[in-house]
Amino acid sequence: MLKKLLFPLLAAFILAGCATNSNTLTIQPKIELPQQDPSLMGVTVSINGADQRSDQALAKVNRDGQLVTLTPSRDLRFLLQEVLEKQMTARGYMIGPQGAVDLQIVVNNLYADVTQGNVRYSITTKADISIIATAKNGNKQVKNYRQTYSVEGAFSATNDKITNAVNSTLGDVIADMAQDTSIHNFIKQNAR
Repeated sequence: MLKKLLFPLLAAFILAGCATNSNTLTIQPKIELPQQDPSLMGVTVSINGADQRSDQALAKVNRDGQLVTLTPSRDLRFLLQEVLEKQMTARGYMIGPQGAVDLQIVVNNLYADVTQGNVRYSITTKADISIIATAKNGNKQVKNYRQTYSVEGAFSATNDKITNAVNSTLGDVIADMAQDTSIHNFIKQNAR
């Protein structure tokens, strides 16, 4: 009887000892949508994403003398492609493979620089996102969106704090994309 009770209990303790902090950050930025343009009549755009970062890490943090690499919960190029699709649909565009204008959203940089001492931490997050619009007539436009976000606090930079900084920075970029009309105007001028 004692063996039946002791063995599962021992196994549970061993497994609990193996459990560590996750090295994955759940990236879910706030998505802001633009106003609809009622003058759009059946204009289709195609959208794809690209990640040009040389390192897929969002942050590298020194924890207990070890360098820990933190990565996003999902592929950033698909996340931003989905955001751009929602924004273009909200404006009134249709999304399809044979668009009058091809849009590519590119992650040039997204990284949280984390420094921490014994009693304080600092997180500085930088985002650099581009939208490249290429019309069938050969015209092209590139629009860059850049944001920097910094936060400091007491004790250590937890995954939640780093996640909040990254989500805040991406949310600001997405809000800039929603308010900016330069790509929208380019499409309207070149979608004939």
